[in-house]
Formats: sequence, C-alpha cells, structure tokens
Amino acid sequence: MTQQAAKQWHFSGESFECCNCEVNCPCMFGTPAHYDSCDVNHAWHISTGHYGETSLDGLNFAMAFRTPQRMSDGNWIVAIYIDDRATDEQREALRLIVSGEAGGGFFTRRKDLTGTFLGVKFVPILYESAGRRRKVSIPNALEMELEAVTGAHPDQEVQMVNLPRAGDTGFYPTTVAKAVAHSFGDYGLSWDNTGKNGYYRQVDLSGP
Repeated sequence: MTQQAAKQWHFSGESFECCNCEVNCPCMFGTPAHYDSCDVNHAWHISTGHYGETSLDGLNFAMAFRTPQRMSDGNWIVAIYIDDRATDEQREALRLIVSGEAGGGFFTRRKDLTGTFLGVKFVPILYESAGRRRKVSIPNALEMELEAVTGAHPDQEVQMVNLPRAGDTGFYPTTVAKAVAHSFGDYGLSWDNTGKNGYYRQVDLSGP
C-alpha cells in the first residue's frame, strides 16, 4: 500500500441504492438474490468528509454492480463514477477510497469481491434528497429515483437494523424503499429496475 493510500479518511452523509430484486432484497441477509444476478446502482452524497487534509465536503459518487445470485461468491462487475466538480486532489482521494485502495470497511470488502473492474469516470452527478424520496442522475448512464415504502404506521419509515452483513455498521438503520424509476446503461451493461427494491440511509464511514 502506498503512503498516499494509507491516509486516514472519514465521511458522513447518506447513500441510496436500487437493484433488480423485489422488495425486500434477500442479499441483505446473505441469501441468494431473486434472479440470476443482482444488478445494483448505489449513489452517495458526502455532507462532510476528508482524506488526509483534503476536504470531500459536498461531493457525490456512484457505483454500478452486477453480482452473482449469491453476492458472497465474488466475481462482481464494478464501475465507479465520481463527481466532476472535484479538484484533481479530491478526485484522487475519492478514487482511492471508493476503489477500496485506501482501505476501510465496505469499500475494501467490495474490492475483494470484484472480478471485473470496468474503471472510473468523472462525470456530472445530480443528487437530490427530499423527505422520503431520493434521486440521482448521471447523463447518458443512470437515472434512479426511489421512495420509501409505507408501513402499518404511515408516519414512520420501514427500517432495518442490525443486519447480518458483517461490518457494515456505518450503514444503519436502513430505510426500505421502492424504485420510482431506475435505468442504467454503460460499459455494455444495461438494466431497468423500475418498481423494484431500494434502500436509503445515513452513513458514517472511515478508514483504513
């Protein structure tokens, strides 16, 4: 690991994701996806954060995954998208964190499960959060919007806590949602998961 990759990093903010599973996605419990693969987009907004002395405040990033039916089998196909508003220093910091090279929790586990890494693109990422809806847009690649599902008590979100995915402690509680719209196309991958599973949550992550 390089000296740069060993820098301490931390960020807090929120993330949301949609996949092709029905609500609720069984992958969260370590069991097989509803279909032959799990096709996922995951978008992130950093409220406050840093990589060493480099501020990451206000930046966005996103990922696309195609995983086997059982995620733990590995051989994921992965692409990363980083906010083109970032400076060169911020771009490299986010690349190291999100790729897993900087070490730390979710991103390192995702790196270890990756079989095909498609690359990193620096693109405009429009991230919106309002009430129980989340939306992200990447031109010519991703349109994703979700809304929290309604439970027995409509004034409360349906949430999951203490899920068995080891080490994802910076992700919970997770609100269960459903995709209002979800289409992705890039790197020869494409899917439309409108009406399928979604989640959003506050995040607080650090490494290495």
